[in-house]
Amino acid sequence: MMSRAVRPTSIGLVCVSLLVLGACSKAPPPASVKPPEVSVFTVQSGATELSTDIVSEVRAYREVELRPRVSGLVTHIDFKPGQRVKEGDRLFRIDPRVFEEGVINARANLAEAEANLVRVQQDIARYKPLLPDNAIPRQVYDQAVATEKQLRAVVASRRAGLATAELERGYTDVRSPITGRIGLQRVEVGGLASAGQTVLATVSTLDPVAVYFNVSERDYLAFARRQQAAREAGKAPVDRPIQLLLPDGSLHPSPGTLDFTDRALTSGTGTLAVRAIFANPDQLLRPGMNARVRIVYDVAQDALLVPQRAVTEMLGKYFLTVVGEGDKVEQRPVTPGPRIGDQWLIESGLKAGDRVVVDGLQSARPGTVVAPRPYVADASAAAAPKG
Repeated sequence: MMSRAVRPTSIGLVCVSLLVLGACSKAPPPASVKPPEVSVFTVQSGATELSTDIVSEVRAYREVELRPRVSGLVTHIDFKPGQRVKEGDRLFRIDPRVFEEGVINARANLAEAEANLVRVQQDIARYKPLLPDNAIPRQVYDQAVATEKQLRAVVASRRAGLATAELERGYTDVRSPITGRIGLQRVEVGGLASAGQTVLATVSTLDPVAVYFNVSERDYLAFARRQQAAREAGKAPVDRPIQLLLPDGSLHPSPGTLDFTDRALTSGTGTLAVRAIFANPDQLLRPGMNARVRIVYDVAQDALLVPQRAVTEMLGKYFLTVVGEGDKVEQRPVTPGPRIGDQWLIESGLKAGDRVVVDGLQSARPGTVVAPRPYVADASAAAAPKG
C-alpha cells in the first residue's frame, strides 16, 4: 500500500522539474542572413579597336611542283625530305646516257655541215679570179655561191640542233626553281619519270606565307563605304595591319598586309577572296594550317566594354545586372554592339563607372542587396588576345 502512494508524488516532482527547466531555457536568436557574394566588373571608357575575326587558311607564298622536262629513269635523289633547298640546287637526276649520245650525234652533224661549207667557200675563192678571163662558165660560179648559202643555213640548223641536244642533256638534272623547303619525293631511284607529267616533289617558300580568307558582301560594302567616307572627309584611308590568330589561340607576332583582292565575288557563296602576306622567319606557320585573321576596321572612342558572359539575352533583348547604390541590384536593358575578344561593346544603356555583375547572376535578383567583390578574369580569357 505504501509503494502505490509514493508513485504519484514522484511523477509530480518530475513534471515540475521539467517545467522549471523549460521556463529557464530560451531559444537562440535567429542568425542574420548574409547577402550573397557576386563578382562585379567596373565599366571604364576608352578608345577601342573594332575588329572582326575570319576563318583563313595558310598557304605557301610560292609553291612549285617539280616535273621533269625529259623522260627517263631516276638515277639520283640529292636531298632529304623536308630539308631547306636553294634555287639552282640539283634535286633529281635522270639517266643522261641517251641525251649524251644525242649531243655527240648533233656535234658530228654540225662538223659535217661545217666541212661542206668550207669546201664550197674554197671553190668560190678559186672560181672568182677566173671569171674576168672566162676561164670557167659563169653558171659554175653562180651555182657554187648558191650552194654556199644553202650550206650556211644547214650549219645554222645543225648548230641549233646541238644546242637543243645540250639543253635536253641539261634537263636530266632537275634543279630547284626557288629557295624554300622540299617535301617528300614521289618517285624513287629507278622509277620512270615522264616529261611534263610525273610530279617528282614539291618545293614551297615558307617565309613569307600567304593567308587566304573570304569576306562577305556585307563586310566588303561596309569597309568600302568607310574608306569612301574617309576620302570625302579629306582624310587618307587608314591601312591597319592584319593580325593572325593561330589554332591554339595565340597571336602571330608579325602583322600582315593585304596583298590581293579578287576581281569578282565567288558565285554561290557571295564572298570575296582576299590574300594577306605574313612574315614567317621562324617558319612556325606551315601550308594547310587553319587560322583566323583579325581585321581592325575602325576605332571606337569612349567605348564601354563588358565581359560577354555578363550579358543576358531574353526574347531577343539584352540585359545587364548592375549593382547600384547601397549594393542593391537592378536589371538594365542595353544595346550591345560588336564582340571584341571575350568582351562585348555596349552601345547604349550603360555608363562609365557602373558595376556590372559577372559571376553570381543567379543570386543577384533585382532589388536584393549583394556583397560585391572585384571581378578577376579567367586565365584563359586573360591570355586571349584583344582586338
